Amino acid sequence: MTKLSLIIPALNEEIFLPRLLSSLAEQTKTDFEVIVVDGSSKDKTVEVAQSFHSKLPMLQVIVSEKASLPLQRNIGARATGSEWLVFIDADSILLPYFVERLEWYIDEQKPELFTSWFRPDSEESGDALFTLVANSFVEGSLYFHRPIAPGPLTAVRRDVFELVNGFNESLTFGEDYDFTRRIAERGIALQILRETLYVLSLRRVRRDGKLRFMRLYARASLQVLFTRKNLKSVPSYIMGGQLYDSNKKQVERPIIQK
Repeated sequence: MTKLSLIIPALNEEIFLPRLLSSLAEQTKTDFEVIVVDGSSKDKTVEVAQSFHSKLPMLQVIVSEKASLPLQRNIGARATGSEWLVFIDADSILLPYFVERLEWYIDEQKPELFTSWFRPDSEESGDALFTLVANSFVEGSLYFHRPIAPGPLTAVRRDVFELVNGFNESLTFGEDYDFTRRIAERGIALQILRETLYVLSLRRVRRDGKLRFMRLYARASLQVLFTRKNLKSVPSYIMGGQLYDSNKKQVERPIIQK
């Protein structure tokens, strides 16, 4: 049985998805499965994904009739029997040793649920500061006993995923906190692999503006802190690469240092 299955929900991601899949094709270890779950894209996302079959032999491309992050993640999980499920956003890019370090961490630390640090998709100081705050937010979630495994990278053992019946498909926002909270209620701790293993796309932050984005997450964080309940929906928080102009800065290829 394959140890790791990397599950990627996608919607209209013909620009970003090839970058993620290319980074997977360049991994130092190759014993992993990739499952792309498309949400009935209107662009060439499916064709682009299928073009990687020769580079990623254990690649599945599944089309969901409905676009929904939690639904597509659950579909991907059901399509594999791997011991570990690793959920990744379609606009992230993985460093070449990503899979190798995940497997090392699993073997050495015996986690049941974990995430890792990340870096921004540019060399701008403002983006670096924003990412530092974001990484600190995840660390702080442990301190305040409100753990969150961020949607861009959540690694969970299959039996734990099944214990809580996966992601809540009724949510359109905060499904990552809801998922982590239900696992924590079973007495299972979130762990953090404190290494930078992936490049996080800040395209949504650039579209909405850092101040607006931080206000939204401050509001969501305060609700979680005082009520243990997350925001269930945010009308402006919509899935899909169609939100971003391919001619603008937010789709420039990140600089990755190998």
